[in-house]
Amino acid sequence: MNSELPKNYEPASVEENISRTWLAEKAFAANPAASGEPYCIVIPPPNVTGALHLGHALNNTLQDILIRYHRMRGFNVLWVPGIDHAGIATQAVVEKQLKEKENKTRHDVGREALVQRIWQWKEQYGNRILEQLKRLGCSCDWERTRFTLDEQCAAAVRETFFKLFGDGLVYRGKRLVNWDIFLQTSVSDDEIYHETVKTHLWHIAYPIDGSDKKMVVATTRPETMLGDTAVAVHSSDARWNWAIGQKVRLPLVDRLIPIIADDILVDPKFGSGVVKVTPAHDPNDYAVWQRHLGQPDAIDIINILHPDGTLNDNAGIYQGMRRDKARRQIVEDLRQRDLLIKEEPYETQVGHSDRSKTPIEPYLSDQWFIKMAPLAEPALEVVRRGLVRFHPQRHAQQYLAWLGEKRDWPISRQLWWGHRIPIWTREFELTEPLNSLTESAEPISPPATAALRKALGPDAETVLKGGEEHILRVEAIADRPDWMRATVCVRREVAAMQQVLEKCGFEQDADVLDTWFSSALWPHSTLGWPRATAELAKWNPTSVLVTARDIITLWVARMVMMNLYNMGQGRWTSDGQREAQAKIASDPEAAARFVPFHDVAINPTILDGKGERMSKSKGNGVDPVEIIDTHGADALRFTLAQMATETQDVRLPVKKLADGRNTSEKFEMGRNFCNKLWNAARFAMTALAEASPATVSRNDLSLPDRWILSRLGQTIAAADLAIKTFRFDQYAKAVYDFVWGDFCDWYVETLKPVLKGDARPDAGAAVLAAVLDASLRLLHPVMPFITERLWWQLNEVCPQRGVAQVLDCPTSARLIHASWPTAPAVDQEAETLFERLMQVITAIRNLRNQHNVEAKKAITIRMEDAQFSAQDLMTHQAIIELLANCLVLNAQTPPPGTSAQVQAGGCLLTAYGLSDPDAERQRLAKRREELVKQIAALEARLANPNYSQKAPPQLVQQTRSQLSQAQAELGGIQ
Repeated sequence: MNSELPKNYEPASVEENISRTWLAEKAFAANPAASGEPYCIVIPPPNVTGALHLGHALNNTLQDILIRYHRMRGFNVLWVPGIDHAGIATQAVVEKQLKEKENKTRHDVGREALVQRIWQWKEQYGNRILEQLKRLGCSCDWERTRFTLDEQCAAAVRETFFKLFGDGLVYRGKRLVNWDIFLQTSVSDDEIYHETVKTHLWHIAYPIDGSDKKMVVATTRPETMLGDTAVAVHSSDARWNWAIGQKVRLPLVDRLIPIIADDILVDPKFGSGVVKVTPAHDPNDYAVWQRHLGQPDAIDIINILHPDGTLNDNAGIYQGMRRDKARRQIVEDLRQRDLLIKEEPYETQVGHSDRSKTPIEPYLSDQWFIKMAPLAEPALEVVRRGLVRFHPQRHAQQYLAWLGEKRDWPISRQLWWGHRIPIWTREFELTEPLNSLTESAEPISPPATAALRKALGPDAETVLKGGEEHILRVEAIADRPDWMRATVCVRREVAAMQQVLEKCGFEQDADVLDTWFSSALWPHSTLGWPRATAELAKWNPTSVLVTARDIITLWVARMVMMNLYNMGQGRWTSDGQREAQAKIASDPEAAARFVPFHDVAINPTILDGKGERMSKSKGNGVDPVEIIDTHGADALRFTLAQMATETQDVRLPVKKLADGRNTSEKFEMGRNFCNKLWNAARFAMTALAEASPATVSRNDLSLPDRWILSRLGQTIAAADLAIKTFRFDQYAKAVYDFVWGDFCDWYVETLKPVLKGDARPDAGAAVLAAVLDASLRLLHPVMPFITERLWWQLNEVCPQRGVAQVLDCPTSARLIHASWPTAPAVDQEAETLFERLMQVITAIRNLRNQHNVEAKKAITIRMEDAQFSAQDLMTHQAIIELLANCLVLNAQTPPPGTSAQVQAGGCLLTAYGLSDPDAERQRLAKRREELVKQIAALEARLANPNYSQKAPPQLVQQTRSQLSQAQAELGGIQ
């Protein structure tokens, strides 16, 4: 290595070399057998389809700060990387390519071929974002990279489903779901967004059967009337309550449907007081159907759609039409029959799929669900008791509110890419009916057993046996009492068992599991569960999760739930919620062992300068890889860290370059800081190479030495507190203020005469080396590349560093493995005295600027007592003269000429030789003339009632402030 750093800092060459070295030396590798308190983070797995965006860059920078900090503090650190298979998003990408390149659909190529194509796509593009995270400097243990579809994660998924099935916590049922017509799959409530859509409100007449009266309903979706099974009114509405129990004739379909009372659905003050009820295509209407189920006024439920959005045979003459075409035709038919009372423009909120960006259709579908109540209550309790803590704490409310609803979780998706549900089914005809519609098969009733043996033949005993590897359940089929359905849940992917089931006529469920199901297992599946691994024993629970608020419900809550369920060995799964709560309350230490993490740090969302979310479609995003190319990874990381406040959102003004790329001037601060550090370190190490740093102790220290070491101690303490409380912005500010302000702007400047041999070079050089050493350690978590490079150079120039009994600097070949600096004791006396010196120097510099003194020209200063003694500062006369470019008088007789006075540092300062007296008088006279005119104009403006009374108050106040400033300046001149 060259003994001198290059003059200019070039991030690209430095970062590539450092990164290559770290990876070659496996600097990020974790070992469960190593000593040290465990500290673990599992990365929020980005989608396999993803590329690095600013949200990823911010989130992973904050994680890396925590990881590097704890690694330096001696913890046994593991940061697990990985990616999510992103079922809907990934399949959509490959299907789109298939359509564009070959004009084929997934059904044309088949399930096996499509899945094979997706795996090929994943191998080609799937690791792109991980490579970008390496460029960002993320110190993950890359050899432990996990994928939510790899064998280890798949084993955890199957084991969890098997446990849930065995505990009766997973079931299949027909429910109303959010249906993506384009992708033909259900999506969760959290995977849709709403947009305002301009449409119409159609008022339609529903004739009352046996009467000449009509009820008028208003709808934005007239095509759904084909699935109406009732109209509802309020029981207290005198306009219509007389008709409750009668029927209306459904227009176009000519089907009689009942008039029911539902005081929850209907607001008599809104519209006509009549609401159409379409349970299969509206969530509110579905709730009406559920409320009336089993009652005398129970209503039907009719689905009118195919999965692809075309109308099915329940739609009559409109069968086969798409929704939009059917809507137009139905409106026209209603108009022709004089049943369309009114049509008016209307705006409404319509849910859209976050993946396909198409409108969501409420759709009645068979889906798999998890019962949330028994799982949710323990997950709520660990947050209530502080066993899982949110930072900022306010975000816990979102978690508690959502999980407190305990809505059953729909976990099936009608896709081909993902974890296929390990359920096999076959239907059998019975010779005797089952006793119950939900008869469970332990023990299976004799009629069911006989039917199974007869149907399965020689393999019947294998299927009937059940046990550790598969569970058999039997249930009656509601609308076919002479038939039963046998369901087998298989624990492991064993070919022999699947062959037996296929031979016996069982078919595997076609659906795959929701992507969030496998993600919910991420903290323990990545560490080896369900196997009892050393990693699981060492690092679960993990230490902290850093994530965005958008997925507190989708992911955070579900991870807490499933970690308690799987790692707690079922002890928290009691159906009695009070019992589960009591267990946690009585044994919080046990519960704390089963949570997935102890802290959840929520990072802010980055918006553009206008407060809008960044996105490709809006063209307002900033590509972090391009910022790394132009500014360096350290500049990007530091800028993002100082933006990570406790606010929900932060704004980043976006600037478009001539070549069309987006950037932001905010990143200039990070780049400038890197350059400042590089130049200061370069100067320091050049000086250290020529000086003779020696071991020094407290008694050898000068005032600047004592001050910088005390300031270092204060900064280390501030950094420790900031990282402990997840205040990354405060950590960034603390190290920035110390390195740029205290170290570069003040301490290094005071050392120049010392390093030139004027006084004690050994002591000055030793403290300089020690403080530079500690500064690099302090900055390393947020700016790892530049600090590692400077560390290597410092090791070469000054291999032994430290100040005895004040600051230990144990050396290490690599900064990433160096220890975190210990804080020197606070020296309040030195800080107070040096602060006075800084005030004096700053005041003299200001006087020079105010009087336009040439940079090289020295002025003369006399210091006298004011609040404090001037003699304390006169002891450090050389520092004042050096940094303020002045000569401090010791004689009492002042030199002739003009002078100016100011108080600073508790002393009265008189400055001489500021300017030529005649030139100064001319300058002041000219300025006085300008101020007199300005004051007259401002006074006239304020005296005008049209301005003072009618102008915006803030503008009037601004004018008054300008007048006050001008008057004050004029007084000073006079």
